[in-house]
Amino acid sequence: MMGKAAVLVSCIILLAQGSAFAHEGETHGTKHHDAQMVKLHKMMPMYAQLQAKINGALGRGDAATVEIEAGKILATIPDLKKAKPHKNLKKIGTFRNMADAFGLGVTTSATLAKRGDIAGAAAAFRKAEEKCNECHATFRD
Repeated sequence: MMGKAAVLVSCIILLAQGSAFAHEGETHGTKHHDAQMVKLHKMMPMYAQLQAKINGALGRGDAATVEIEAGKILATIPDLKKAKPHKNLKKIGTFRNMADAFGLGVTTSATLAKRGDIAGAAAAFRKAEEKCNECHATFRD
């Protein structure tokens, strides 16, 4: 029974990540005036890959991998917060707050996984992923 639950959770997580994977490899044009955004466009495919690795590790209860892959995302948060979004530039404070919330969710996920709370880590990571989708809906799509 536990195996079926793990498969179901994995499927739900993968469906939720459809938005991120749908944009993998996109460049949104090549003429950006913001060097930070150019950097982020190069990082977006990495985000999708790291999210998939973290979700897989959470499904396996592999706290070490969660921590390593989360660290790779967290290393990009300062650049994310410096970038200017594609639209709704008047809401730059909201953009930065979303980046902070994303970073906090990823940090919380890694911390909880390290403590052995895989269920808590998975819940925290889902909230972090929701910030990605919310940010894309507000500032990109």
